[in-house]
Amino acid sequence: MFSTILIILATILLFLFSVSKFSKNIEKVASDKLKKILTSTTSTPVRSTFTGFIVNAIFQSNTALTVTLVGLVNAGLVTFPGALGVVIGSNVGNTLTSQLIAFNIIAFAPVFIVIGFLMKRFKNPIRHYSGPVFYFGLLFLSLSYLQLLISPYINNPMVLEFISNTNSIYIAVIVGVVGAAIFQSSTAISVLAITFAAQGVFNFDQAFGIIVGSGIGTTVTALVASFVMNTASQRTAFAHLWFNVMSVIVGIILFEPIKYLILSLNTSLGQSIANAHLLVSFVTAIFLLISFKWYIRFIELIIPNKGFFHKSRSIIENKI
Repeated sequence: MFSTILIILATILLFLFSVSKFSKNIEKVASDKLKKILTSTTSTPVRSTFTGFIVNAIFQSNTALTVTLVGLVNAGLVTFPGALGVVIGSNVGNTLTSQLIAFNIIAFAPVFIVIGFLMKRFKNPIRHYSGPVFYFGLLFLSLSYLQLLISPYINNPMVLEFISNTNSIYIAVIVGVVGAAIFQSSTAISVLAITFAAQGVFNFDQAFGIIVGSGIGTTVTALVASFVMNTASQRTAFAHLWFNVMSVIVGIILFEPIKYLILSLNTSLGQSIANAHLLVSFVTAIFLLISFKWYIRFIELIIPNKGFFHKSRSIIENKI
């Protein structure tokens, strides 16, 4: 039993490693282009939202994108309203991985690994893109192996008892927040939740709660990074946090209608959870776009002109 748990833990760590390497390789490949795109396509809320959606659909890392965005706002290359649209769009784009898992892209994982490995043998520019392709395949291959490992234990009495004791969307949200805060990847937590749900470990309520909660946990890095930056950067980081808080609020308030609508489509459980994740993010994005001016005013009210974190740091320094 100990050996099996160790293998499962090692497989999860391999998955998290693959997510991290995939994100870093994408960032390395697209870093300069990303900055140019963000600085030139954020003139209106709709354009910036669309930009955020496309960039994060490729990047699949809210943390990396938001930290980059906060840095650009701090440098004056992107305005706060422009950054706000990117934040809204990026959170919708982040749901793409859930859809890929639901469509069983896991089956093609070995193909991506082989292609990525072969690309490494070519000269640039093909070689330049080998890393993202290879780690994209390794990410899904580790998930495939994880499914094989946990499938024999789905009906284990201890597992069933644990699941029954945590059968609450509120507890699931907390698990998602804590998990994403620790691993700094809402994508990783979302994918694991859908994978476990597809294997029968989690039900709809639990997986859905974990996914919407994970968005809050992944905002920690950007918030910490903004401590030493200007007010606009702090507002951008807080806007990212608030979008995900709003997603949780929308998800909980509309949980029963969403659950009824999604499950009535008679898709697989994994696909249903992925669709629910997309729907909540889309509804939240539409609501914030409609109320965009009030959204800006709310963030400015929470983070005043002198900056919330700067003010907090001054108080701490005076006490010291």
